[in-house]
Amino acid sequence: MIEVAGLWKSFDGVPAVSGLNMVVNAGTIHGLFGLNGAGKTTTIKCIVGLLRPDRGEVFVAGRSVLTDTAYKSLLGYLPENPALPEYLTTEEFLIFNARLKGLREGELKRRVSEAVELFGLGRYLDRLIYELSKGVRQRIAFAAAIVNSPQILILDEPFNGLDPEAQSVAKMLMRETAKGGGAVLVSTHLLDSIERVCDSATIIHAGRELASGSLEELRRLAGLEGSTPLEDVFLNIVSRRRV
Repeated sequence: MIEVAGLWKSFDGVPAVSGLNMVVNAGTIHGLFGLNGAGKTTTIKCIVGLLRPDRGEVFVAGRSVLTDTAYKSLLGYLPENPALPEYLTTEEFLIFNARLKGLREGELKRRVSEAVELFGLGRYLDRLIYELSKGVRQRIAFAAAIVNSPQILILDEPFNGLDPEAQSVAKMLMRETAKGGGAVLVSTHLLDSIERVCDSATIIHAGRELASGSLEELRRLAGLEGSTPLEDVFLNIVSRRRV
């Protein structure tokens, strides 16, 4: 569903991503893990079309993101720091997002209602976004990302500010997307929160791939037992292989 091949991206001559390769298969939840500044967000922005790679190829559902923007209709994207329009109400923002994603009026109302119910936003529908807490804003941003029932979810630090209830809803949506034949790419520092839902992962450092594979394969690569927490696996691989 997602293929990144030899991706390079620099800012002012400083590489943020250096020849990265990554594959996210249909039916899977794939983690993208790395320390701060490893290139995770840059990679994600190249995939969703917010940044243009310097070199390399990115394919989503077989479409090159450099030449075919039709792939965007398949995506649900949650950025690390969602910039929400503060002077719209929650309902206005979700309706606006649904219309941007091409939903027609009948389906639009149904999908917005479902997203509102999933994330417990009913009591905030008439509230201006600037009045709401960070946690509620994150719920709104997640609801907007899934309002079109996307085949592919791309989530950058999705658990920021989410309480355990909302995290449970987010994980359920990730599982349902993968189970339905779609795919999920998720980047987060909260490895204990994602461990039970991830099928595979890519670990990057300084814009380069250190390891990629199923969680079992990553544990074997780290020389650790099958019950070892993902956080320990990640730290072991980074400390042993980083440059």
